[in-house]
Amino acid sequence: MIYRTYLVFLTLSIISCALSVSLSQVFLALSFILFLFLNPKPKFQSYLVKVLFLFYGWQIISFCYHYIGSGLDSSFAKHAFNEEMKDIFLVSAFFTIQGIKAEDRKYLYRVLVAFAITIAVTGFISLFSSVRLSRLVSDLYKVSPSWKFQHHYGSVLGIDVHLPIGFMNTHLTFGGLLMFIYPFFIFHVYDLWKTKAKIIRLATWILLLGMVTIVFLFNNARSALIGMGISLLLGFYVLAFVENAISTKILKRAGISFLFFLAICFVGYKTSEPVQKVINPLFGGEKHTDSGRTFIWHSTYPLIQTNPIFGIGSGKYKEEIELSRKQLSFEEKELSFFYEVTQRGHSHNDYLHLMTIFGVPQFILYLSLMSLILFTLLKREIPNSTKYLTYGLGGFFFSGILQCYFQDDEVLIVFMFLLGYLNIYLEKESAEV
Repeated sequence: MIYRTYLVFLTLSIISCALSVSLSQVFLALSFILFLFLNPKPKFQSYLVKVLFLFYGWQIISFCYHYIGSGLDSSFAKHAFNEEMKDIFLVSAFFTIQGIKAEDRKYLYRVLVAFAITIAVTGFISLFSSVRLSRLVSDLYKVSPSWKFQHHYGSVLGIDVHLPIGFMNTHLTFGGLLMFIYPFFIFHVYDLWKTKAKIIRLATWILLLGMVTIVFLFNNARSALIGMGISLLLGFYVLAFVENAISTKILKRAGISFLFFLAICFVGYKTSEPVQKVINPLFGGEKHTDSGRTFIWHSTYPLIQTNPIFGIGSGKYKEEIELSRKQLSFEEKELSFFYEVTQRGHSHNDYLHLMTIFGVPQFILYLSLMSLILFTLLKREIPNSTKYLTYGLGGFFFSGILQCYFQDDEVLIVFMFLLGYLNIYLEKESAEV
């Protein structure tokens, strides 16, 4: 009875990640509590678990260092756990998913696929919605005085199109979720074609792939698109050089399909202003946030230099970056306006932000986590059901060069679920050694 209830809450938590991070966290908390009462418990023997333990262990050490330095000030602890330290609770998604029994792993795969389809469908619906869909969920637990509008691109064939964000609140967050699922659609369609699946099934998945491709392009989160590109390169590398599964015939057909896709994009670019707005930034067209990153990064470096071991501490970025900006404004008066107006929420780079908040050791551990995941995904022995759904983990670390996706709750909880799904394979491998 406990296991079945746990399974229900885990299912709801995974699928609701596509709809509301608040709901997904509620269901995650319930499933994690039930996970603690499951028997037998997973042994957690993989290297991935050990690296995660060290990664979050260092965050706790950094917090304790600054907490003691504050004179055990309770307001410091409260503020720290309202900022970066709050994300430590999302690692429970990684552990909770390990409670799945061997006979239910196919069911878990279908749940993750359902999540991917939900992202694709809600994204496509939001492409044609003038208001944000997130209120449909948020109205269940809070009062909203008005509907928030979505960014309007223009009209394509007389149909109004908008910036697609699904049920999320920003296009960057939704782009992060698309980055995780897009490689699955690509390689799943390839797998269906290779195994000569029924034409109706293959056509359905091709339609879904086309749908999610349109959504991803119009979403235009470039950092997520970079991550997706790396994930696809990783997957194609494994197919071509690790599994030797791609023949010259397949390469020719893939090349023709890609040229056909480029031709469609070219025609759309020449005939539609909204398509131009989508494509221009991908080929050097500047967005208003581009120059801001340089000022953010430049003002972040002094914080790392003065706090290399334990960082500045969770919850102190806005305060410390303000001091850094003022100092730089005095030193470079001609740039003072830009230091003043550039956002102060985070470093716009996962590596810089983790290093700033928790010190250089955290940066090293983050690189170790990335290396271990990439090494695992390059293995030949991983089942298709696992690797196709987790290729997005590889690209995640590259998208973090231009964006703080590791600080985004909506993206991080999905990252932890997928990482836990990958670890199920690693635990099985460890048990066999």
